[in-house]
Amino acid sequence: MRHLLIVMTLLFSSIAFSDQIDMSNPNKVIQSVSTNTFARITAEEARLKADPDYIQVVIEEELIPYFDYKYAAYKVLGAHLRNTTIEQRNEFVEAFRLYLINSYGNILFKYDQQEIQISANTNFKNGSIVTIPVRVRDKDGQIVQLSFKLRENKKSGEWKVFDVIAEGISMLNTKQSEISELIQREGIDHVIKLLEKKNSEFSA
Repeated sequence: MRHLLIVMTLLFSSIAFSDQIDMSNPNKVIQSVSTNTFARITAEEARLKADPDYIQVVIEEELIPYFDYKYAAYKVLGAHLRNTTIEQRNEFVEAFRLYLINSYGNILFKYDQQEIQISANTNFKNGSIVTIPVRVRDKDGQIVQLSFKLRENKKSGEWKVFDVIAEGISMLNTKQSEISELIQREGIDHVIKLLEKKNSEFSA
């Protein structure tokens, strides 16, 4: 899970420095964001040092537009989704979105000098979900094998990331397992409040 968060941050932290990203091609989505890794962090280093909370703005602007957080949140809820109200779903999605922002922002400054190798997937036109393998080598030579899962929005034709598999561990499956047990024991409202509490602790 630690490597998953590290590389999610690495790949998505500085997308705004690429004005045009071809969202119709999942390979180009991953390639573009990785090419621009840490560009904004480097450019705004002084501001971030003066105001560490500004990292949340960076993540909000640079990561979230390329992550299908609503679909991911619904996947995390799994079978419990049909037992929730529209209001509960909206509250959970927002809490989950903020949780992603805070989680990635919390570790953003800790890792640099990574080398990224992306293996293009040429079969993405044959389905609405595609997996893009990514190989990351850090400055100490440690290698992490990843798979980014992207989903195509049939209306817009845009591809967005909804899951990352690191060292065989799926982000969605991990969170779904944790949250499913909590919902069964305590209910969806308790889980929403728990996420909101974690988000407030990040900001404290």
